[in-house]
Amino acid sequence: MKIIAVANIFNISGVSVHISNVLKNLVRLGNDVEVLVPSFLVSNKLDVLKDLERNGVKVNPFTYELIDRGYTAIRSRYSYFLFSHLAVRNLNDLPEVENKNIQSVLSDMEPDIVYDMHEDAITLKVSYNLAKRAKVPLVKLLHDEPFRYSYGRGYRRIMGIKGFAYDTLMYFFYRIDRKAYIQAMKEGVLKGILAVSKAPVYLSKIDILASKYGVPVKVLYPGNAYNQELISKFRNLNNKEDYAVFFARLVPQKGIRELPKIARRLEKYKVIVFGKFQDESEEKRFMKSITSNVEYRGYRPVEELYQTVAKAKVVIYPSHQDGFSLVVLDSVALGTSVVAYDIPAIRFVYGNIGPVKIVKEYDIEALSSKVKEVLDQDLEKYRSEHETENVKRFLELHKSWESVAKQTLEFLRGLVN
Repeated sequence: MKIIAVANIFNISGVSVHISNVLKNLVRLGNDVEVLVPSFLVSNKLDVLKDLERNGVKVNPFTYELIDRGYTAIRSRYSYFLFSHLAVRNLNDLPEVENKNIQSVLSDMEPDIVYDMHEDAITLKVSYNLAKRAKVPLVKLLHDEPFRYSYGRGYRRIMGIKGFAYDTLMYFFYRIDRKAYIQAMKEGVLKGILAVSKAPVYLSKIDILASKYGVPVKVLYPGNAYNQELISKFRNLNNKEDYAVFFARLVPQKGIRELPKIARRLEKYKVIVFGKFQDESEEKRFMKSITSNVEYRGYRPVEELYQTVAKAKVVIYPSHQDGFSLVVLDSVALGTSVVAYDIPAIRFVYGNIGPVKIVKEYDIEALSSKVKEVLDQDLEKYRSEHETENVKRFLELHKSWESVAKQTLEFLRGLVN
């Protein structure tokens, strides 16, 4: 099958990990795959492109032309936030640069299907026009919810006035995004929706909306995987040390503002922090508020990260926004327990996994208390939680990206046929 994937392959996140691994495995399963990167998502990280090409994934030649022309990081984070929602008010009004992007990829391949590997409405604008011109089905993949019916995402609880402004904008932007999805389904362009877990479906109620237009929605199971070959080198249940680790994107959505408060309640234990700040003011705020038991290591090689996590007794994960969480999956695979907030993604994916302890969202006291409980846990009891048949089955299921790709391919083929 010939597949054109619309994807942001450059952003370092669980989303890009999923995209890269699934595309490579779709090629290994005998498909012809070419990736189109919208101009507003292009980066000059050529190593990412070369890695895909080494694994048989074609890259639209226009991507290299965009890089040569300087289409990298041309928008600030805030202007992109506004652009990514306001630009979808008219799906058919496509900028000339995206028209050329589409022309380039269609001159290179006559696809059987277009696979948009993001929930964002702004990528829908590109994939919608691409699928219409190619006269083939379009499938969207949800990592997070594409919209909500609630008042924003609850950022006012963690970011104050700034978060309130963000939530207010999101309340109106969600209406725009929802209309874009409705138009794409109503016109018969968007033919199917995949999700990495139940969380984005639950939060958006998109299954109810899609059913009105006869559009199937499928939750992938497993929706993600861990790198078994690499993680097996570090997995450790015998030589644990009494310290905690936090690793994620260092943004308020992932709980970075709560972390200093949590660490303060764990004063006799070391808390090691990995990750990269996306905002200088957020970094300054964090560095001013941490106590002496916090060790910030920054963005480090994955081998160092895994080695440190595997030796730790617990990973602190106060995230407010997730669709699946590869942080939690990798931690459990490494043999380390996790304490997290009770958000839909954690509840749906890890709710019955013993080493993942779940507490009420925003309850810093409860989270800190549960972290202490794990740190003080007897090693024999600790190991027994990680070695239950349920945990073993879970890790066995999530050890292969090929199984994620096979499910994806089955769904895509069903729509083509």
